[in-house]
Amino acid sequence: MSPLNRREFLIASAGFALLAACGSGDDGAAPPVKVDNPDDEVNKPGSRLNLVVASYIHVAGIDERVTLAFLNDNASGPITPDDSVRFTIDGQEVPAELHTDGIPLPYFLLRRRFERPGFVTVQATMGDKQGETTVEVVDPAKAEVALIGRPMISTPTPTVADSRGVEPICTREPLCPLHEISLDTALAQKRPLTVLFATPARCQSQLCGPVLDNLLTVREGFADKVDFIHVEIFATRTGNELAPAVQASKIQSEPFLFLVGADGIVRERLDNAYDRTEARSALERLLA
Repeated sequence: MSPLNRREFLIASAGFALLAACGSGDDGAAPPVKVDNPDDEVNKPGSRLNLVVASYIHVAGIDERVTLAFLNDNASGPITPDDSVRFTIDGQEVPAELHTDGIPLPYFLLRRRFERPGFVTVQATMGDKQGETTVEVVDPAKAEVALIGRPMISTPTPTVADSRGVEPICTREPLCPLHEISLDTALAQKRPLTVLFATPARCQSQLCGPVLDNLLTVREGFADKVDFIHVEIFATRTGNELAPAVQASKIQSEPFLFLVGADGIVRERLDNAYDRTEARSALERLLA
């Protein structure tokens, strides 16, 4: 796969567009557009929920993380619902947790195994309001990014000792401390590790900075047992070229956090928004 150009990359990672960027359903066609009857009571202004899928990639046959968010009436920004929202998939109610701890995009987290590629409708009910959105489930054979249960792609990543042609190696200010070890070296040491692909200064979703800060906040309790690595997305601060490690890792949207076992196998993947609570729980599971 050829590297994405700047425009395609930003579309794939654009904040509230929240597109899944890796693969397609059975035939690549979008699901039919539902045309509502404007006379229906439920479709009067203010009666609908603007529900969107906040996670990027959902693969068939894997226990997947799915995140959902709500936008305001003009879809210009998120809203924080209460935890009484009910979600159903294929008519079956599914449990979901509200996450708001240190993240500007409040989201609901649910876990689901989708057996087949295709499009799945998720419905939400909050009080007398309803909304729905579509989750695209892809064939794992079409997903090039490292998936849960597969080896993490081993590639050199920039460090303070060797930028490997990436300048700057970190667009966070001040520079974060997660550039001491290269990904390929960390994998060879056979320690659990986390790898965050994110660009705080250039992130169109405006989530790269917050999720990096969330990871730094929870890192203290795990740093003696887990290696932490941050990888910038672009080779330069203003250019469009993706960093070599991003190209090698087949990253097509960001931010992406991989949690990798000592055996080099990806245990979990937190794409797009994650809060401190979820990051801490994921690290605890990594060491369990």
